[in-house]
Amino acid sequence: MSALTDKEFEYFFKKYFVSLTVYCTKFVKDTEIGKDIAHKCFMKIWEKRSTLQTESNIPGLLYKIGYNLSMNYIRDTKKFTTDETLPLMESENSEADKDIQAAELEAAVVETIKAMPEKSRKVFLMSRYDNLSNNSIAEKLGISIKTVEAHITTALKMLRKKIYGSEKILIGFLLGCVLYC
Repeated sequence: MSALTDKEFEYFFKKYFVSLTVYCTKFVKDTEIGKDIAHKCFMKIWEKRSTLQTESNIPGLLYKIGYNLSMNYIRDTKKFTTDETLPLMESENSEADKDIQAAELEAAVVETIKAMPEKSRKVFLMSRYDNLSNNSIAEKLGISIKTVEAHITTALKMLRKKIYGSEKILIGFLLGCVLYC
């Protein structure tokens, strides 16, 4: 068993910062505050890195710290009315797990879209986010419909590979949830 190294810390930061920010923001209802709380979570891990084992559940620890800091923020700023109660971690555990998974999936999709070739990314965003038809995209960009289809296929393959590795699983349903919800 070895202590958490600087490289491992950097890996966890890059992999979980966005999803942890989304998770904390769901509680505090403010993106900037959610981001600050996520930073504080990583600061706490950084301070304890010499006592943390590499084999520890670092993501679980990050989300637990994020939950606690979010609840502290809500309590300290009195953002809730007297009728509202703080969400209970234990009773909402499965819901929190779903939120974490959704945030991680969303972060993976955003990361993959950013990594796409420029043309494929542009066509994919026009198709999925602007809800344009392949014909409309082809006209706007001055390319053929087949080229539009090829760019969308390339983008979907990249997303499939990122989310599922090399498995050939249809991702329409999951991507539909992430992209349209």
